[in-house]
Amino acid sequence: MKIINLDHFVLSVKNLDKSIYFYNEIIGLPIIKSQTNDDFASLKCGHSLLRLRKVENKVNAIVANKLATGVYDFCLETDSSINEIITNYQNHNIPIELGPVTKHGAYGKMTSVYVRDPDNNLVEICTYE
Repeated sequence: MKIINLDHFVLSVKNLDKSIYFYNEIIGLPIIKSQTNDDFASLKCGHSLLRLRKVENKVNAIVANKLATGVYDFCLETDSSINEIITNYQNHNIPIELGPVTKHGAYGKMTSVYVRDPDNNLVEICTYE
């Protein structure tokens, strides 16, 4: 079997501007301007894309059967230190739900911090030693 990688993941959002700010300014994902407009945004996430799309689906795109916000729980990996991650959240007044804690991910033992995005999705940021 060939290796399969994640190309993109779509999050339904209530407020596109707030979500873009969170994922771009706080998390640090660069915006792909050519794939961003008033109804959706694409942000570079490693070798993949994180797409943010308004829950209303005004562009009539093919979508999941049920569009909902705040139902996702996912982890993003960074090369920043845990102290840098925590300081960044504190500087942006983002409450930490949990962490730092030791967890296990795709590459083994990692240290994670959990926060909520503007739609209450649980976003885990991890770093490997």
